[in-house]
Amino acid sequence: MKKSIIYLSFILAAAGFTGCKKWLDVGPENVVLQEDALKTPEDLQKLLISCYDVVGNTMDGRVQNLAELLTDNMARPLNNLELTSVYDREVNFFNTTTNNVYTDLYRAVFRCNSLLESVDLIDGLSSTDRLRIESEARFIRALCHYWTLKIWAQPWGYTSDNSHLGIIIRENAAATPLGRSTVAESYASIIADLEFAFANLPASNGAYANRYAAAAMLSQVLFQKNDYNGAVTYANEVINSGLYSLEPTLDVFHAMTPEAQATANPEAIFSVVSTNTSAIVDTRNEGFRDNYFPGSTGAQLSYSQELFTIFSQSGVDGRKTAWIDEASGQYQSLKFGSNSAGSFFFSIPLIRLSHIKLIRAEAIAEAGGDLATAIEDINDIRDRAFGVGIFDVPSTATSNDVILAAREEFRKETISEGLRIDQIRRLGAKGLNITVRNAPWNCPGMAIQFPNGEFSSSLFVGNPEGECN
Repeated sequence: MKKSIIYLSFILAAAGFTGCKKWLDVGPENVVLQEDALKTPEDLQKLLISCYDVVGNTMDGRVQNLAELLTDNMARPLNNLELTSVYDREVNFFNTTTNNVYTDLYRAVFRCNSLLESVDLIDGLSSTDRLRIESEARFIRALCHYWTLKIWAQPWGYTSDNSHLGIIIRENAAATPLGRSTVAESYASIIADLEFAFANLPASNGAYANRYAAAAMLSQVLFQKNDYNGAVTYANEVINSGLYSLEPTLDVFHAMTPEAQATANPEAIFSVVSTNTSAIVDTRNEGFRDNYFPGSTGAQLSYSQELFTIFSQSGVDGRKTAWIDEASGQYQSLKFGSNSAGSFFFSIPLIRLSHIKLIRAEAIAEAGGDLATAIEDINDIRDRAFGVGIFDVPSTATSNDVILAAREEFRKETISEGLRIDQIRRLGAKGLNITVRNAPWNCPGMAIQFPNGEFSSSLFVGNPEGECN
């Protein structure tokens, strides 16, 4: 007999079970508690869609902004005190902005866990759909755990055995108070979820995660562990699939014109999807738009003088003029279009082919692999930015030349996307002398404080606050 479980029941617009619906085929949610809410395969699919829904609400720029503010890419926020506290590395447990992002990341995890605990209880669910749904849920859970880990904890390599505290790893739907897992344990859980997803997701899955999204995430996660061969292996899966190609223009978010927003992004491996049709009008990019689009006094978030100088070192880098506007005493972002361009319905490519090519290039050089492939990956990015053949890495480049070029391009290519913090922490843990706005890469405030609610359990240990400035 099917056991009685209390789940979240979601009043959602109709979402077909077998078809690949867009994320926004679900309407606004009205969440209630109800016994035996999940009874049919359609109910399970709706719960899965709601997991994506929370990801879309959280990774619309909100979580990326927190990660980016910890880096040397950003100038001080205009007047938002809670974002400024992130920039100043002085977050306390009463910061509403950081607490809400943290809560939403775990909201998605909770829903995924509810789904995973229900999947074997649903009659009429085919084995194929059961495996797909479980794999998608584990991909989302890994994605959310990973973004939480890299903002709320010190990185892999901070201690020699990675026994320092990571995050709470939740693998069931109970709200039981838990302590933080170690970073080693946190990585092990994330990797296990992604490996399962890679092994069992379909190659094509519409707007949802497919096996190549899992491979791309594995490449990123293993790269952070300095597992270069593993990073290359999974990067090859993505690149060699032939499903993705670089966006030929510098509009890498398809955000700069309404026409671009309406077309598929060829290099997007996994995206948060915005929709603008006669039936559905929904944006999933407010975290970027609300903070990077300038108002009458300037933009809430803008770039640092240091970052602008890096782009200015070569006068032919097209990204400087395409992505950065010097206005109102700020270096303002154009990467997400502008109000005047009608940039309201662009999707957020959380994982792009550019990311994976640059990770593969550096990993190959670090592992002593085929430099010709690594050089080609970097030059693919540079040809788009500078023009074909203008600033290419030469075929005679050494491994160190390739590593430095890959790091430089990764920093420039990923501005605002929340990935610069990965590079800072990985290189600092490798022993490089890395500082961020005159503070060491591993000072306490670089791992922001957890919400006050977590401290209600005696099992929980928070982060030290401040001590960076």
